[in-house]
Amino acid sequence: MEYDFKSLHPEYGSGAPMWGRLAEFGAPSPEEIDFGVAEMKFRLAPEIAAALERHVAAGTFGYSGAPESLKREICAWMARRHGWRIEPEWLFQTYGLVLAVGCCVRALTEPGDGILLNYPSYPPFYRAIEQNGRRLVRSDLLELEGRYVFDFEDMERKIAQENVKLYILCSPQNPTGRVWTRTELERVGEMCLRHGVKVVSDEIHFDICCLGHEHSVFASLSDEFAANSVVLTAPSKTFNIAGMTISNVIIPSTQLRERVKETVSRDMGGYFNSFGYAACEAAYKSAEPWLDECLKVLEGNCRLFTDFLRERVPAFSCHMPEGTYLAWMDGRRTGLGPEELTRFLHGEARFYTEPGDVFGSGYELFQRVNLACPREYVEKALLRLEAAAKARGLI
Repeated sequence: MEYDFKSLHPEYGSGAPMWGRLAEFGAPSPEEIDFGVAEMKFRLAPEIAAALERHVAAGTFGYSGAPESLKREICAWMARRHGWRIEPEWLFQTYGLVLAVGCCVRALTEPGDGILLNYPSYPPFYRAIEQNGRRLVRSDLLELEGRYVFDFEDMERKIAQENVKLYILCSPQNPTGRVWTRTELERVGEMCLRHGVKVVSDEIHFDICCLGHEHSVFASLSDEFAANSVVLTAPSKTFNIAGMTISNVIIPSTQLRERVKETVSRDMGGYFNSFGYAACEAAYKSAEPWLDECLKVLEGNCRLFTDFLRERVPAFSCHMPEGTYLAWMDGRRTGLGPEELTRFLHGEARFYTEPGDVFGSGYELFQRVNLACPREYVEKALLRLEAAAKARGLI
C-alpha cells in the first residue's frame, strides 16, 4: 500500500492545539504551521481509519473495558518490535500517559518524598511532582558537543542526600531526542536499586528511533529492573492518535501493579474510550507497514533540518535526533536574548516553535521543533529562517 505523507489537512477552528495556537501568531499563510505541539501532522494510517469506521458501524458505544484481543496485540508488538516478552496480566490502560505519571507519583510515594527528574524536562512531569506535594529533585543532563548524557555523579549524590524515592525516566528523551544506550540504562538501574528508588519509565516515543539507534525497554534489561519499575507506553506518538488518549501501563511486579491500579481506579475510574481501544488494537495489529514508511520520512526530515542549519544558518545548531521526531535547536550563537529570540523566530521568520524555557530554567535560548510533518513545510520554514537570519545580520 502507498501511504500519503505529503498532504496536510489544516483543522482551523477544530479546537486542536496545533492549529488553535496559530491564531495567536496572527493570520498565517497556508504554508505556515505550528512546529511546537508534539504530534504528527500526517493523515491517520488507513488501517486505523478502517477499524474506526467498523467500530462506528457496529453502533454500540457503552462503557468499555480493554478487550483481551488488545492485550494480545500489545504483547505481540512488544515481542516483535522490542524483544521483550510480557504477560497480559502485567498490562492495563489509563486515560493518557501524563495522567498515568500522576497516578504513579501518588501510588508509589508519600507527600514530601523526593522525586528525581532530569532536565531539560517534559513540563507535565515536573508539574505532576509539584502538584502532588512531592519534592522535585532536579539533575540536569550534561551537554557534550551538543549531545546530552546523564550526570551520574550528580544523580547519585542527590538520590542519597534528598530522600529520593522515585525516578521518572524519559526514554527516548523529550526534548533532546536522546536514545539511551543499554549501558547507560543499566547504570541508571543499578543506581536506583542500590538506593531503593523505584523507576517510572516514560517510553511513549520508544517506537521512533533513527537508523543506528536501538531503544532498550528499561524493564527488559534485568529481572531486578522489571521488579522495580513501571513502564508507560502508548500508540499516540507512534501512530498519531494522541486524541484517543489511551496509554499502556506495564508492571511485572504484582505488588507495584496493585498499588498503581488501585490509584488509577480511584482517580480515573475503570472505563475508557472504546474508540481508543479500537484504534490502539488496529495500530498494533495492522499499521506496522505505515509506521515503517513513516520512520523513513521522519529521519529524512530530521537530517534535512540539522544539515540545513549547519550549512546555511550556523547561528543555530541542532544535534541529529536519535529518536522521537523532536529537534532541540540551540540559539545561543545568535546573540539574542530569550524574548528577542522567540520574537525573531515567531515574528520575523514565521517559524512557530516551542520556547525552551518551558522545559526548565537555563534553557531559554533553546527551541523544540516538531519535524513530524510533510517535508515541504520543513523546507519552507528553513528558507524563511535563512532569509530572516540574513535580514537580521545573523549570518
